[in-house]
Amino acid sequence: MTVLVTGASGFLGRPLVRALLDAGRHVVALSRNPAALADLRHPALRITPGDFRDPASYSPGLAPGISVFHLAAARNHPHVRAREMEEVNVRATAELARRSLEAGVGRFVHVSTALIHGPADGGGVPFGAYAESKARAVQEIRRLADEGLQAVIVSPAIVYGPDHPSHPNRVTSEIRRLLRQRIVRVVGGGRQARNLVHVDDVVHGLLAAEQRGTVGEEYLLGGEEIAPRDFGRLVLSLAGLRPVATLSLPAGPALAAARIADRLRKSDQGTGYTVAVQVLLREWRFSSDKARRDLEYCPLSLAEGLAHTIDWLREADHGCVEMG
Repeated sequence: MTVLVTGASGFLGRPLVRALLDAGRHVVALSRNPAALADLRHPALRITPGDFRDPASYSPGLAPGISVFHLAAARNHPHVRAREMEEVNVRATAELARRSLEAGVGRFVHVSTALIHGPADGGGVPFGAYAESKARAVQEIRRLADEGLQAVIVSPAIVYGPDHPSHPNRVTSEIRRLLRQRIVRVVGGGRQARNLVHVDDVVHGLLAAEQRGTVGEEYLLGGEEIAPRDFGRLVLSLAGLRPVATLSLPAGPALAAARIADRLRKSDQGTGYTVAVQVLLREWRFSSDKARRDLEYCPLSLAEGLAHTIDWLREADHGCVEMG
């Protein structure tokens, strides 16, 4: 069966496309950066250059019975405006979902983020422009599911694992830095727990959601919770390295510097470095119980996932990261 994947060259998109091809599926990969998929050459893969904000990019690929995995999104970066998140994450997503409903697609797997549920002490309120836009998108998907769209929502926690130069992952980039410098750097003491999940577990969860997920339901895909301070020490321990030092930047100066940087960049409220620092200062705890029950979701332990990532980094960087 044919599958359409938006955001196919992204951090999640590349391994999802690979997994679909390995499963014998025909994949139409929509990407604004098709060159990033060049190494995935396969007779069952058709790479389509385009922006899903333009329905002409994907409409020819919509057909009765196919599956759509919608991964494309505008995320929180200093150069991304709040209006772009609204345009991409809400309006364009709703249009893709509406056209998928009209085309009679067999399954629409919408990838959101567990951040829409807010920090552990946030009362379930989305945090920042990105999470707010993704929460509104989920509302639109639920509305269209009520109208007949065969939609399942998947919300990963904070994802890490092997990445690609075209879409470096923030957590994996921090692992790279730790292996090279052996200095644990945190903000505000670094004792705030975060739920981390390996990219392969998210891909497995997406495939399971397509096959077994209940229409209209949301499944949180998480792993284990760990504080940044403990995370840095665990990475170095698994790599057989000893930390040189642990440095903690107090919350006040970190926020002040972020606000100055955002003011200079003229970042919108709820975007940029300030939100990134605020996220680091909060706790992010999520339950994957529903996914475990309905999707037979069984993520790797954090130690196992990090060990796999460290091995991959050492092989991919050809020894450029320090060895124990």
